[in-house]
Amino acid sequence: KPVITILGDVEVSLERGTDYSEAGATASDNIDGDITSSIIITSDVDVNAVGTYSVNYNVNDAAGNSADQVTRIVNITPDVTKP
Repeated sequence: KPVITILGDVEVSLERGTDYSEAGATASDNIDGDITSSIIITSDVDVNAVGTYSVNYNVNDAAGNSADQVTRIVNITPDVTKP
């Protein structure tokens, strides 16, 4: 089955209202090679609400084999930075 590798940190913390920039992931398969462009990313990140959110990465190779889903955790914390 394919293998997904998260780029950047597996867990990210940001203050509420801060822009979230997705670092992405790569995917490879022993037969198909680099299948990064086939990764499907689903996310429920809301930078305007304090909470813990998930960014999920999934991919299938040409034979239909699914990689193990990989998840990045995004923690949105209260805004404590003074203006």
